[in-house]
Amino acid sequence: MHLFWERGYEATSVSELTEAMGITPPTLYTFFGDKESLFLEAVERYQSGPGCFAKRALAEEPTAEDAIQRLLLDAADSFSGPHLPKGCMVVLGAINCAAESTAVFEALAVRRRAAEAAVRERIAQGQRAGELSQDTDIGALAGLVATTLYGLAIKARDGASRASLRRIVAQTMRAWPRHRRSRSD
Repeated sequence: MHLFWERGYEATSVSELTEAMGITPPTLYTFFGDKESLFLEAVERYQSGPGCFAKRALAEEPTAEDAIQRLLLDAADSFSGPHLPKGCMVVLGAINCAAESTAVFEALAVRRRAAEAAVRERIAQGQRAGELSQDTDIGALAGLVATTLYGLAIKARDGASRASLRRIVAQTMRAWPRHRRSRSD
């Protein structure tokens, strides 16, 4: 997982993978089928381990605003941690794939779309609860959150500090559309 996370799908060779795992190429193919299957298993492990902060943030916080803020702050912390590769494996793992790796790129794109859909649903829950006005563009707001999340991953990979990523989150949250009550409310 760490090798794919750090280097990406295309840049990681089968020989590097077998060396890191202490196995031979025939063993890799016997147990995982191929490099693509191993990569997708590594992505599953990432999402159930270091990348699982998103599900927790969206489920555990009492308001949509709190959930999104926690999601972005946890991402900033996770993406810039001192003992793990920088950035997000789902965002950066297959950015520039060759034509023969289209299935890998699409598998990660599906995961990114699902993550954005989960953000959109959490924002919609907040809107239904009266936290956001009815004219809030939920799709655009979810897109802003997803774009910020992906940008944090790239900034972290480029060496941005945790503090600078957290400042980006703070600035992004200033754009949160708080519900304004009318005088008749």
